[in-house]
Amino acid sequence: MLKSIYQSPIFNAVLLLVFGMIMLGNHYSDDVPSWLNVDPLVLGIPILILILAIPLHNMKNPKNKVKPTLIPMEFKEQDEGLQWITYKATRKVYIFFASFLPIAIALTAYLNHIPYFPVILLTGMAIVQYLVFWLEHKKHK
Repeated sequence: MLKSIYQSPIFNAVLLLVFGMIMLGNHYSDDVPSWLNVDPLVLGIPILILILAIPLHNMKNPKNKVKPTLIPMEFKEQDEGLQWITYKATRKVYIFFASFLPIAIALTAYLNHIPYFPVILLTGMAIVQYLVFWLEHKKHK
């Protein structure tokens, strides 16, 4: 179960959303609503629990270990079919970034009076990236 949680793009999207909220609350507390002032421990404690759960999971499941790697865990490329699905999903994410980055640059320049806008924009783009990837994988399963 722990491995499937780590491999879920939805988990990463939620993690980035909470991280973005914490960044807004900590660095722009005067400019954002008070409900966005989230204590960093809200994110830190669950991450610490998940990290501490890895050795326990690996002891209980020696054939299905969670291994730290720089390659994102959602790249579940066990066979050619999954490699093709990952290729298609990665291609769609690349198209999203190639299309949206010029718009993001223009929005950032135009909305420069909102000091926290780049954080919202980057958080939104990161979440969309994971959602596009997840939806593509869901479509083929």
